[in-house]
Amino acid sequence: MRIMILAIGRSGTTALLHKVGAALPESRVFSGGKPDKVAGINGNAVFKFTYNETRGRTFDLFREHLRHTEYDRKIWIARDPRDNALSRFLFRWYRGSKSDRDQYRAVLDLVEKKEQHPAAVPFHELMRYRGQQLPPFTTAAEVGADERRTFEQIHAFVSSLGDDWCIFKYEDLLDNNFAALNEYLGFEIKAATNIDNSTRKVARKKSSGDWRHWYTEEDVALFRPAYTPYMDLIGYDSSDWALHTRQGIEPEYASLYLKRLPRRRRLDSLQKFKQKISRFL
Repeated sequence: MRIMILAIGRSGTTALLHKVGAALPESRVFSGGKPDKVAGINGNAVFKFTYNETRGRTFDLFREHLRHTEYDRKIWIARDPRDNALSRFLFRWYRGSKSDRDQYRAVLDLVEKKEQHPAAVPFHELMRYRGQQLPPFTTAAEVGADERRTFEQIHAFVSSLGDDWCIFKYEDLLDNNFAALNEYLGFEIKAATNIDNSTRKVARKKSSGDWRHWYTEEDVALFRPAYTPYMDLIGYDSSDWALHTRQGIEPEYASLYLKRLPRRRRLDSLQKFKQKISRFL
């Protein structure tokens, strides 16, 4: 059996990949990269891909791939775009902290200020910084327009998926709610799966609704038009944009998380190098 898992980044794809792989007998799992790697791989296999325009993994690329490649099961994993935006913002510095230290330091300063006074720094001010040697957006309007453009493309792609796809929510992954997915797959995913070693570099808080602590009313006005169509498509409550009445941002999942990312990147690179050497030997 050949299974495809597809999503935008920071949607729980890695965790789901290893859960599905653990439940499918005698299977191998393949994470990341472009879809041409599927060619020549036989037997039970689970493939995870993420949409990323800057790395050439566009929806046009996946549409073309799917025209020529058959999968027994195909899963789109969705996540509340408000939480997804927060996770994307933080994790982008996994790769960007070395290539643009000025942006990295600016972001750290803003995040530490927001930890002290969450309402004092709008989330869109943080989203201005994209990292990876790209200049920051200059206005909140540019941030909102970029998110709207991104989610218009996501909405168009997911709207086009046929009945042979399963739409699975990240929030159901957190709650170990696999009933509908198990029925679609034809085998049972276990709630308890040992995936810690495989996901430790990507995991942060493993929760939903954290955006309510990070967003301000300015952010609600800016992002609501961008995210609402996709939220309605997936089945999220797009009428509920209430912020937490007592906002609190934990440094463990904010500034300290950002500070750990560069070291995490170095350790992961070393681990990948060791794995390549062991396969060669």
